[in-house]
Amino acid sequence: MEKEPVTNICAEDIVHYQDLARQYSRKSINPIFEGEYSDGNLSLLQEKLKTAFDIGIAAAPDESLSGCQYGVWGGAIDETGIIPSSLILSTIAETCGGVAMCLNAQGVASNLILQAKRKLTFIPVKVAVGLQEGFCPPFLGTITSPDKDDPAKSMTTAVQKGNNYIINGSKSFVYSMSGVDAYVVFACVGEKWGCFLVEAKGKGIEKTDVGVRTGLRACCVEHVKFNNVQIPLEARLDDGDARSLLIRAMSLNWMGMAAIAVGIARGAAAAARKYAAERYQGGMQIEEHPAVKMLIAGGESSIASADATLYSMQNGPLATFSGLKKSATAKLTVVDLCSRAVTDCLQSFGGYGYMEDYGMEKRLRDVTVLKSASGSPVYLKQLIFDIEKEGAL
Repeated sequence: MEKEPVTNICAEDIVHYQDLARQYSRKSINPIFEGEYSDGNLSLLQEKLKTAFDIGIAAAPDESLSGCQYGVWGGAIDETGIIPSSLILSTIAETCGGVAMCLNAQGVASNLILQAKRKLTFIPVKVAVGLQEGFCPPFLGTITSPDKDDPAKSMTTAVQKGNNYIINGSKSFVYSMSGVDAYVVFACVGEKWGCFLVEAKGKGIEKTDVGVRTGLRACCVEHVKFNNVQIPLEARLDDGDARSLLIRAMSLNWMGMAAIAVGIARGAAAAARKYAAERYQGGMQIEEHPAVKMLIAGGESSIASADATLYSMQNGPLATFSGLKKSATAKLTVVDLCSRAVTDCLQSFGGYGYMEDYGMEKRLRDVTVLKSASGSPVYLKQLIFDIEKEGAL
């Protein structure tokens, strides 16, 4: 049984993590938005993400890098819990949800590799998780038994051949920083899950960018196919059954997305308050109008509820069905609350809220994508129900 994280975060630590993220946002992310770029000047993004590795915000499986333990979803989360990583993600998402999504995807993949504690033939820096097939992550039946047809078996398979595994299949909607070195790939091995580290430049790998997206455009999203990809036996990360790693990947990803949603909504509320204090109508600032007060206050109330929901998830094991249910609930509830908050705050701008000039339409696009990314509300509700029904806790 997985042990529960031991939370030892004090108020001083919380301030430290928030300050680090704010400084990174101010010095590295804000300059991306200088000029007429609704999603930022993405040609500058790689340089800014490199800075995230340098200062220890981005996690990596390379223990020589500063973020290995205390970056977003770094190896230390089993001792610190989710708060430090959630704070970093939400603070950065106040400026750009897409950059935060890059750090979340990088952190989830890195955490899985660090959790495995394997001696690897090569140590990647940029990594991504290949888990989803089609439009949904695995349902409960598939998580339990990847080879069963009910509801839909895993079509990505790994077969041992001599001193290698041969991987065939595909993964959909793989979020990552651009130019990843490796993928953490979940595949069916007989009747069980296997987890493998696959070099991105390996023979037989085909990557396709998903194309123009509504939001979170700073984060790369690809479909990845594996055609007879050969990897060494040492590249397997699990001990014979990777189900706990798969659950861990899903849990961390959803927790991170919930934190990003809170940050996007908090940024929207700050922008709405600033606009309302500066804009005049009818001889007074619009912040004095009852309708505007109700919109902004309603948004901030939703954010407070989302915050409370997210941080109530602080304790508890990540790699159990109980933890998976909690994280699915967090993603479902928190993102919905934050979506409402962003909509309310945008309305305080009137028609200007839909123009690129104020950045509110970007926040609306970003939080809308979060609602469906890596598990739509319909999928999450079904998973939550099935876990409770089956008693898989």
